[in-house]
Amino acid sequence: MRARVLQHIKPISKKDQVVERIKRAILLGDLKAGEAIIENKMAQDLGIGNPLVREALIELEQQGFVQRIPYKGTTVTKLSAQDIEHIFSLRVELESLAIEWAKPHTTATDVDELRELVQGMRQAAEEMREDLFTDHDLAFHRKLWQLSGNPHLAKSLEKIVVPLFAFSLMRNHPDRETYLESATIHEQIVAALVLLEASELRKKVIKFMLRWKDDLLTRLIPNQA
Repeated sequence: MRARVLQHIKPISKKDQVVERIKRAILLGDLKAGEAIIENKMAQDLGIGNPLVREALIELEQQGFVQRIPYKGTTVTKLSAQDIEHIFSLRVELESLAIEWAKPHTTATDVDELRELVQGMRQAAEEMREDLFTDHDLAFHRKLWQLSGNPHLAKSLEKIVVPLFAFSLMRNHPDRETYLESATIHEQIVAALVLLEASELRKKVIKFMLRWKDDLLTRLIPNQA
C-alpha cells in the first residue's frame, strides 16, 4: 500500500489564525516594538471584525507580545534597558524563591519532564528554531513556577517574565552556540534541583540569572548595557 504523502490539515480557529498573523508581523518587524496597534485598521487589513482582533490581542498580551494600557490602547511590547533591569531585579528574587520552594515538591516524574523540555531546547537550537526554543524555555520555567506550590507566586512571575521572553524573541537573534549554551545552563539547573539543598539551589539559580541579565542587556540593547 502506498504511504500517505500529504499530512492531515490541523484545525485552527479564526482567532488562532489572527494571533499567528499578528505575531508573525511582530517577529518579522512589520510591526515594530512600541508601535501602536489600531484595532479598526488591523481589522480592515485582515478583513475581519473588531471583536476578533480584540480577542487576538488579549491572547497576544498573555503571550507577552503586546502591552494593553487601559484608556490608552495597545502597543507592540517594547522594553528599555531600565525596564529589563527592573524586571530582572524582581525576577531574580521571585524565581529563585520559586525554585527553592519547588525543591521539596519535585518528583522523579517532574525531573524527567524538565529534562525533556531541555532536550527540546537543545534540538530547537540545533535546528535554529528560535520560536520553538523559546516555547520550550518558557515551558521549563513555568514548570518550576508551578512546582513552587504557590499559585500567586506563579501568577506574578507569569506577568513579569513573559513579556521579557517575547521581547527577547522579537529582538534577540543569537547564534547556535549561544542557544546550546543556554540549554546546557538549564541542564545544570535540573542537576542542581536534584543534588543541592534548597538554600544552596537558590544561590546557584541567582548566579545563573544575573548572568542571563547581563547577556540579555548586551544583546537586546547593546548601546545601553
